[in-house]
Amino acid sequence: MSEYFKRSRIHSLWFKMRTLSYYHLFFKKRFAHIGSRPATWGIWNIEVYGPNISIGKNAVIVGAPGSRTRLTTLQMGEYEGSITIGDNVLLMNGIRISSASSIEIGDDCMLANYCYLTDADWHDVHVRIMPVGKTAPIVLEKGVWVGDSAIICKGVRIGENSVIAAGSVVSKSVPPNVVVAGNPAKIIKRIDPKKVITMGALYELYGGPAL
Repeated sequence: MSEYFKRSRIHSLWFKMRTLSYYHLFFKKRFAHIGSRPATWGIWNIEVYGPNISIGKNAVIVGAPGSRTRLTTLQMGEYEGSITIGDNVLLMNGIRISSASSIEIGDDCMLANYCYLTDADWHDVHVRIMPVGKTAPIVLEKGVWVGDSAIICKGVRIGENSVIAAGSVVSKSVPPNVVVAGNPAKIIKRIDPKKVITMGALYELYGGPAL
């Protein structure tokens, strides 16, 4: 074996050990519950702050320098946020999920780069020195796909299998099996649920995601 390949193998082993150590010593302790160790790309660029953050089995989470993935809950006075993430969920880099109330992300959901979910205004509209303003829970049902840079606002429920197009702003609830786009987001297409194949289906067939 050449010296180059020897060094590559040593570097790969060192990187895996470093990642595993970071996961057990720091990362997993930031969650209230983890169903199974998530597959992480750039674990040092995944920020988890606050109480009541949980994640299910077979998650894939991506973080990158300059586009960190952030899961944040607030605990202050009467406010106590929570983020509950189901099984087989994909979270890409640059995502922000911020809760002062409750955000539920169902099984088999996919969240693309830079999308933002927030269940609060974070300041009162009139008295702007007063956090947190109005809050209302967000729910993403099973199989929802949120596109690049989309924004999901407080009080929104997105139905099973629905797709939020890139750059959309969703301020009202979305029914199941539709595609919505625009600002404000509107229905532009219907989805046949019989044709939908989710992350969970890939785990059942192949034992892992096609990534």
